[in-house]
Amino acid sequence: MFLSIGVVILDDIVLPDGTTRMGVLGGGATHAAMGMRLWEDRVGLLVALGHGFPPDLEARLRRAFEPQGLLHRPYPVLRAWQVFEADGTRHEVFRVDTQWLERSVPAPEDWPAAFQDVQGVHLHCAPWEVPRWATFLRARGVSTLLWEPWDTFCIAQNREQFADYLKWVDVVSPNLSEGRMLTGQQTAQEVMNALLEMGAKMVALRMGAQGSLVGKQGEAPITIPAISPPRIVDVTGAGNAYCGGFLVGWVRRCDLRWAGYLGAVSASIALEQFGALYDWEAARPRAFERLRQFGALE
Repeated sequence: MFLSIGVVILDDIVLPDGTTRMGVLGGGATHAAMGMRLWEDRVGLLVALGHGFPPDLEARLRRAFEPQGLLHRPYPVLRAWQVFEADGTRHEVFRVDTQWLERSVPAPEDWPAAFQDVQGVHLHCAPWEVPRWATFLRARGVSTLLWEPWDTFCIAQNREQFADYLKWVDVVSPNLSEGRMLTGQQTAQEVMNALLEMGAKMVALRMGAQGSLVGKQGEAPITIPAISPPRIVDVTGAGNAYCGGFLVGWVRRCDLRWAGYLGAVSASIALEQFGALYDWEAARPRAFERLRQFGALE
């Protein structure tokens, strides 16, 4: 079993041509969990659903994931504008007070008793909660922790704290922009080197349409090309989905290239529709065909 810990957000998406999609089911944890669900039958999502969360969307979450991790809390439903520019730049503007973002992430005390055999966890929580979560999860036999840091934390002033949190996790996965802000370096290779020097055991550096650069201590980094589907509908959450696929790939084979391939395919499927959820069974043949494009199944 795999698990994603974080938040569910309702996205109000505004595309460059003025097209809007309101109340779309999103959130980093949800997209990451779907990146896992593409490859795994048992995936959990540990999130808090705010007061008045749409029942139809909760029903869809319960069909997709182990339902014990869907918690009900008397908080406002997290909702945000996702405004995209023609160059792909995204502006995220929360429609509720951002204090609720941190408060909505579950704590270790919220752990469902039914989650007994979790192998890998995607953490998308407040950075200062990483040590507490890591201690808790290791005690429950979780083998691999992937930390996807919040973008607001990835600044040079937090470099020392960031380095301290790295020792608690197995994989860290910022995007290239976040890596640049954090390390002060520019090229992907320079950012990768800086993160490894800071103490990262393994790095999955996400670069959008340029693919990803994956590396670990003692091994040469590997460039993983992006997969562009025939039609890109919405880029929201593709990076989160990459993290989910990467985590499954690494736990299954402990192979950087294979993990990067699964991450790239998960991201490509996420690009094909609005919202985090889709028919994963119908998508699996496309996913395996895209692995064949990498030569991964030969």
